[in-house]
Amino acid sequence: MMKTKIILCLLLISGLLGSCKKFLEEQVDNRTLIITIPDMEKNLNFLLPHSDHHFTDLMTDDYIFRDLSGHIVATAAEQVLPIFELAITRESMPATQFLSSGFNPVMAFRRNYYKIINCWMLIERASKYKPVNDQEKRRLEIIIAKAKATKAYCNYMLASLFAKQYDPATAASDKGIPYIDKYNGEPVVGYKIVSLKEIFASVEDDLLSALSVVDDVEPEGAPFTFSKEAILGLLSRLYLDKRDWDNCIKYSNDLLRRRGTPLNVKQLRSSITDYAMYSDKYFDPANSSYLLMGGNTYQLIAYFYSGMYPYPALQLMQNAGADDDGSYVIQTSALFRDFVPQKFGKFFTTATRNFNLPLITVDEVYFNRAEATIMKNGGLTNASKADLALMIKNQTFIDDAADFYIASMEDMTGVEEPLDLLLMVKRIRFSSEGMRWFDMKRHRIPVSHVGRSGTYTIDGTSADAYVIKLPTEEITRNPDLE
Repeated sequence: MMKTKIILCLLLISGLLGSCKKFLEEQVDNRTLIITIPDMEKNLNFLLPHSDHHFTDLMTDDYIFRDLSGHIVATAAEQVLPIFELAITRESMPATQFLSSGFNPVMAFRRNYYKIINCWMLIERASKYKPVNDQEKRRLEIIIAKAKATKAYCNYMLASLFAKQYDPATAASDKGIPYIDKYNGEPVVGYKIVSLKEIFASVEDDLLSALSVVDDVEPEGAPFTFSKEAILGLLSRLYLDKRDWDNCIKYSNDLLRRRGTPLNVKQLRSSITDYAMYSDKYFDPANSSYLLMGGNTYQLIAYFYSGMYPYPALQLMQNAGADDDGSYVIQTSALFRDFVPQKFGKFFTTATRNFNLPLITVDEVYFNRAEATIMKNGGLTNASKADLALMIKNQTFIDDAADFYIASMEDMTGVEEPLDLLLMVKRIRFSSEGMRWFDMKRHRIPVSHVGRSGTYTIDGTSADAYVIKLPTEEITRNPDLE
């Protein structure tokens, strides 16, 4: 992966937000700046996850490319087409190929590893710190626990992007990702790829360890820290990916007993007509559905400058009865029907277009539990019907459509039909929020994109086709990664 030169997270995060520097360029080691417990707590906050996986939206069946001469920025199109045309799953690419804003797999790779390294550094520093009282001891325990949860999230997302879908039958031999198992203060360190089973075991161990330590209730800022509820939500997702249906259901139940209110998108859309106000409420961290929020690193509004349009997502909503009044999108051009999802009005109206996006939600946990229950039982049960009915009622379906989908569950047999319904409703719920690709990967859903010079397809026959290749620079530094 990387012969890593350590950057203190104080400098690291600010530098990353401004540019996409090579993983090995800096030779700065300012560990001495982290001396006190408040220093550690502050830097732990800097290491919270970002939405670096959102570039995968362009790889899904939710987007198309329109090559409109005189209407798009050619260089912008060239820098996102390798994502849309699925080239990043066929060949390794350098950072220079992509938008410098960080909307690409190279940034996702680098930022997650930066966070992992610095989480290990915080764990080492907190472990060696000598507390003077029980209060300090407790604060140090929480720092270590949340650093473990953060690096677990980062390892999990890296594996979700750059490794195969987890298969219990082959995970021990399937190639995982470069793995960092401790903090090393040396300026140059090489890390080797380990199996997917080892990566998932590490993620699981870290999350369970953190779960047993963090406070039962966060005193403040719960959506911006790895709270107990955020950890439970991530465990629900992890066990769904592992096909461990019982544990997925168990940890989903644990979370939903604590917090069980999903986001009522239908109520928001019907009660707020101004799209900027709607966007503000949709992404309000106070929403009880949001378990963990993360900063975004790109401008969604710039999609259409590069020829990318969420037409398929809109068409799905309209055909499914989820956009009866045509209010899902904002039209941005009279010349051509350009649009962006209405819920991203904050991107459209603010200067920086930077704000927090939900990374783990109550809604997702309902979908996870329903899917695990369907898979475990070979079809729908009363419990999975109830979960799906709740999620349907909270989306923007017109009443007749919602009633139809709920009633249709009574006649469904086997796994395929209820899964199709679940994934359709989930696709609508999280449209353009970076969730769809992982469902497509888990279920090997085919996708075909018409790009600038051809049609590019993943036909669903091979799990390897959904794996994003490691960045060129990292393979160049360490050929063993190839």
